[in-house]
Amino acid sequence: MGWTWYLADDMQFYVISPLFLITLWRRPKVGYSLLGLFFCITFAWNFGVTYENYGIYSLLTRDLLFGNINKMSYSMANYIDILYVKPYTRIGPYLVGLLLASYVCRRTRNNSPSLNWLTLLVGWIVASFILLTCKFGFHDQDFTNVEASFYNALIRVAFASGLGWVIFVCVVGQGGVVNSILSWKAMIPLSRITYCSYLVHRIILMIYLNSSRELIIYTDSNMVILYLAILVMTYAVALVTSLLFEVPVLRLETLIRNKLAPRKETDITLTKTTTRISNEPSEK
Repeated sequence: MGWTWYLADDMQFYVISPLFLITLWRRPKVGYSLLGLFFCITFAWNFGVTYENYGIYSLLTRDLLFGNINKMSYSMANYIDILYVKPYTRIGPYLVGLLLASYVCRRTRNNSPSLNWLTLLVGWIVASFILLTCKFGFHDQDFTNVEASFYNALIRVAFASGLGWVIFVCVVGQGGVVNSILSWKAMIPLSRITYCSYLVHRIILMIYLNSSRELIIYTDSNMVILYLAILVMTYAVALVTSLLFEVPVLRLETLIRNKLAPRKETDITLTKTTTRISNEPSEK
């Protein structure tokens, strides 16, 4: 389906993740070298594919601007097939996450001191600049071949790095008001069904769009109302989906894992002691 391609990508990343996790834990230099190698591979592949097929992306931008829907659909299909959905072009943010997790674990194990105010200030400025530039800095830009190649090669890794800073400072307890907002208890119930929301939201959108008998008027008020309606419906359906499928599977997985997990020696000793005491005759 139109958005489940990332499930296949994510599964492939999960399968190869022990290659990085084990080396980062046992042999950090080897692990960092592997991460660097894969960063170079995904950069080179994104750059090379974009440079080689620049005509597709320039046509896509031009057709989008001038409303050539048929040509745009053809260009979009080629863009998605060649670059957008491929795991070797999408692994960059996953590598950023692995690198961040490794650094946080190592920092926690070494009891590293808190960041000083200057480091926090510079980090927030750089991260904010990266995130805002990725989101708004290239709007309606007509890239040259080289510029488009660098854009596709760096944009996802850059955005993931900016988000990585936000996650990092929150994990180490120096996120300030951002950490307070993201840790708000009211967010916890919604956070548990975000994955199901991802799975069902496009279905709801397609049902709405395909069943509509009139043109949608794109006004600000209509878009706000439509957004809120789709949002509420998505989370409602996601809640039902989670209760029917995700929660039972997670509970079953927990039961199996607890059943198969080796019992600790202290637990075994405590159990034997309790059994022996219960079997002894009570004193009269």
